[in-house]
Order: sequence, then C-alpha cells, then structure tokens
Amino acid sequence: MNANRLIADFQVGCRSEMHDKLEAAVSAAQVEARASGTQGVLVTRHDFARFSVSLSHEVPFGLTREHDQASRY
Repeated sequence: MNANRLIADFQVGCRSEMHDKLEAAVSAAQVEARASGTQGVLVTRHDFARFSVSLSHEVPFGLTREHDQASRY
C-alpha cells in the first residue's frame, strides 16, 4: 500500500487567504504529479481553517479530488 505524499498542510484565517494558499498548493502538487505520472491530487479540509494537499494513488493521475472532513455541527 502506498502512502499519500504530503505537499502542503496549512491553516487559514480568512477566505482570501484560503483561496491563495489552496491555489498555490494545488499548483505545486500538479507539478509534482506530472513528474511522477502515477498519482492524482487530493485536497483535504480537516476543519474550517486547516487544509492539506497531497499526492495520492487513490486519485487517478490527471485528476484533483476534494475530501471534506470538517464537522458541520
């Protein structure tokens, strides 16, 4: 079983910061994914202020998927 390769793990304070950091992290992950040619990009929302971006064998190459773990309560 292959583990995900973490590209970025960060917290944000506002929506614009979230957008900027996610855009930069996903762009970096896409560059890495193209180099490997075997993994897609997984964006995970851990809570309302914390996100991670990683390369994952569970995501097909060429795709980006989102996973929301944030509690809605």
